[in-house]
Amino acid sequence: MKKIIFKIITLVLITFVTTAQAQEAKELINKVVEANGGKKALYKLKDVSYDYIFKVKDNNLADISIERYIFDGEISYAEYTKRQVYVLPQMPGKKYTQFFDGNNSVSKVDDKIITEEQPAFLGHIFRKTNYYWFTMMFKLSDPGVNHKMLPSRNVDGTTYKVVEMSFGDNVGESSKDRYILYINPKTYRVDQFLYNATGFGLTEPNIVKVKYEKVDGVYLPTYRKYAPADWDGNVLKESWTEQFSKNVKFNNGYNLENIQI
Repeated sequence: MKKIIFKIITLVLITFVTTAQAQEAKELINKVVEANGGKKALYKLKDVSYDYIFKVKDNNLADISIERYIFDGEISYAEYTKRQVYVLPQMPGKKYTQFFDGNNSVSKVDDKIITEEQPAFLGHIFRKTNYYWFTMMFKLSDPGVNHKMLPSRNVDGTTYKVVEMSFGDNVGESSKDRYILYINPKTYRVDQFLYNATGFGLTEPNIVKVKYEKVDGVYLPTYRKYAPADWDGNVLKESWTEQFSKNVKFNNGYNLENIQI
């Protein structure tokens, strides 16, 4: 009988601690979202256009696109002006576009719809991924996103609060993806994070270091660089890829038709 009571008490204590940690993580994540301006403030800006540069430092190759999003419905469009890294560099054609209308994705090369399964799927993944990278700090508390406190970590003299983030079924592109967020105790913004992306075949983590700019009242991660790492945050190879978001402009009056023009 005593053993049974002990097991029950232990289970209750574990449940209590786990629930308390989840609540602490949730409250911290809410502070992060608000520190970046808040999701409501972003949605009030309606839509956005910007130039996106994805550059590999080792060889100076780049994917460059003009990105356009409508926040209501997470609609995403891009026209690529350079394709040298991941965005089908082997595919001939001058004009390459991707469009996600909130339900379906369509990719075109020289205005012809791409029907091959792998290139079409790649276009879908990039539309979802690029939108997520731009709006990520406003989506951290979305329904179906799970949070757990981890022990604090010290990086270059700053002791960061650390939250693990995972995804429920039918949230994002894969429930196997995992993020480790390093939250600055002064600004409550994420200075760096670890992530994997199984949709791209990336099962091992990268570390991403982030710099922000304030545009129209919200903080945006306009510069990121990433490299291979382990889940403890150690860089495994000094091979960095840089991502720049430039010429950010909100409230362009986009709809499903004119966003592609």
